[in-house]
Amino acid sequence: MASTHESSPDEAAPAVNVGSTPIARRSRTAHYDCAPPPLQGQMKTTLVDETKDRYVGPVEPWQFLQDYLPCLNSMPTPPLEEKELEELKKATKATSEKQMYQSFKDALKRFAKDMEFMETSKNPAEDDSVPGAKPDFCLYEIAKNPKNPEKADFSAAELCIELKRSVSWDPFKDFDLKKNKGGSSDPFERDTVIANDTRGQITSYAVRQFYSQHRFFAFSVVVFGDHARLVRWDRSGAVVSAGFNYVDNANLLVEFLWRFSHLSPADRGRDPTVSPASKLSEVTAQKIRKTLNLKVGTSLLKFDVPHKDEYKSFYGPHFPHPVRSLIGRSTRTVPVCELDAEEPGKMAFLKEYWRPAGVRGEVEVYEHLKKYDIPHIALLVCGGDVPHGETRTHERVKLKDLSPVMHLCLHRLVLDFVGRRLTEFECTKELARAVLHAMEAHWQAFKRARVLHRDVSVDNIRIDKDGNGVMIDWELALFVDDKSHVNGTWQFISVALLGSPGRLHELKDDIESFVHVLGWTVLCYLPGPMGKDDRTALVSLLYDHGWKTLSGGEKGGLAKGYALKSGDYPPKTFTLAEPSPILELIRTLASPFQARYGDAPTASQIERYDRLKKKLADGFCEQEDVEDHPVYKYLQGTDRLRSSEWFLRTIEDALERPGWPVEDGAGDKLVVFTEGTAKQQQRAEQRVKTESQLLSASSGPLKRSTTPPLPALRDKRSRLDGNSDGGITRE
Repeated sequence: MASTHESSPDEAAPAVNVGSTPIARRSRTAHYDCAPPPLQGQMKTTLVDETKDRYVGPVEPWQFLQDYLPCLNSMPTPPLEEKELEELKKATKATSEKQMYQSFKDALKRFAKDMEFMETSKNPAEDDSVPGAKPDFCLYEIAKNPKNPEKADFSAAELCIELKRSVSWDPFKDFDLKKNKGGSSDPFERDTVIANDTRGQITSYAVRQFYSQHRFFAFSVVVFGDHARLVRWDRSGAVVSAGFNYVDNANLLVEFLWRFSHLSPADRGRDPTVSPASKLSEVTAQKIRKTLNLKVGTSLLKFDVPHKDEYKSFYGPHFPHPVRSLIGRSTRTVPVCELDAEEPGKMAFLKEYWRPAGVRGEVEVYEHLKKYDIPHIALLVCGGDVPHGETRTHERVKLKDLSPVMHLCLHRLVLDFVGRRLTEFECTKELARAVLHAMEAHWQAFKRARVLHRDVSVDNIRIDKDGNGVMIDWELALFVDDKSHVNGTWQFISVALLGSPGRLHELKDDIESFVHVLGWTVLCYLPGPMGKDDRTALVSLLYDHGWKTLSGGEKGGLAKGYALKSGDYPPKTFTLAEPSPILELIRTLASPFQARYGDAPTASQIERYDRLKKKLADGFCEQEDVEDHPVYKYLQGTDRLRSSEWFLRTIEDALERPGWPVEDGAGDKLVVFTEGTAKQQQRAEQRVKTESQLLSASSGPLKRSTTPPLPALRDKRSRLDGNSDGGITRE
């Protein structure tokens, strides 16, 4: 498909969401993927691929300024002085990129009022989960200047500027705006090695701003030779200006910087509903840290969450791990608490994500489920769409039906429950019981409230202080009457959906996901004689494997499907150090899927089966003879997949039987980091350690002992999410 060209805002209409999208990879952090954090080059390549057709343009530069940077008549832009213009000319004649820096800065720094115009090209960001990022220039507010401004600090950067020596590095290709008012069929994204490199580079800087700060949108400038472009980023993509000669049209660049530096933080894209908790006394701050099991000195934020017609304020740490993608739902969670007379309340669970406009927010789903008194779900405290938290890139899309660019809204909510992650089970009996409770919540929501969850995964089942399971994360849930296609988390999506992404998402797909949750968790967390390398390869093959289709989508699930079809799930080669009924339970739960993925009975088999039933009726054979027939097993499996009832009874019966160990809880990491440099592997280990300290808050110590599998042994990228917002998430 050709890239998306811009249309005028007057012609644009709100995008209509369709509930699901084709499968596509994403570069965001995956809870289940323990591949080392990517290097800058790897991240650029992945971002170029996942953001294809997400750049809207070219927009006439003055129109760009008018639409996105309000003019301040009280602060007219000062004219460019002759010596400054000469510096710009000098920059265009430089023989290397480095020679451009000083002249470019000297020409324009006066127009970035109250901002530090810092060259950061030599000093990559510290504490960056993806090492190697260093824009040529970062603009910082002088009042909030970082300690070491010459190092790229994406948590403080207001604007990133990237310079390239030649126009051949231009990541986009313009068409004549006057001759092609309706747009052009030619791609806007230039598809050359160096153009893709530039596009991935500037996108990676925007991604870092988004995950290091709380933003609705951001701006950047990219310079190539004697031309430049202005870019506005949000979670749907980017609006890009037409290229312009910044010497012949120096007033454009000057006007942009002058307007930008005079904008309020909110008009520059910052989210005003999240701010440093600077007004707290140290005594109160420490009480909050103690409530949330945080380290002494952990910085705190104030989160304002919609509640009816006002806000409720909650306090908590920064989100614990980055979302390494520009686009998509970008779900983030963190433990928080309220304050009452300077005393912190109970720990709660704050979540935010970007939902497609036109699709119910998770708050509405929770309110609906509450009407039906659904068991084993968390209680909603408050939440809703964050005011002004909307994307705007979709406004300029011409052919909306052909574009992946969508209208998204920031949705934030707080639940009164945190709990332990499912992978922190204390024994396999507790693991089975937690999945039973989650499945019961799922089934009752489907049967009584007519809601299908559509994202059954390890992170969406929690364990409360009494060892009971709680089903959370209903953001992808749809009412049964709504048509829905593939959604979910890659490792736990049904084989049918992975193999045919366009098919409708049904109840039996979610039931299968529960089986994969148990299988994945046991393979990753329970000790056994299988070596780490073999275990890693097995987990990767079963749960991570996938391939790109000719249309650019993703398919997978071959190994999972073969295991289910053959009745060898989990594979019998995998055994436990301490015997537990959990493996036999999983194999029993997986057995009905032989009917789904095996061959349907032939006509002759059906004929023989009918004769066998007649013999049974006449007393010439036993019931066991009928039940052993392939047609009987096929029909039985098909019937069991019509509801969750048989699965619930099977788990309940298993829990009643003896033989469950008392202390066979989740072990240490049982898969290994085998990809990437030693430094990448070290960073990956540190990432897991950091998440352990911050993410999985509970009544006990804050801990996150995630032990996810490696990526598949194939040419796949490190992340997966839906091709738009509301699709598959590799987490």
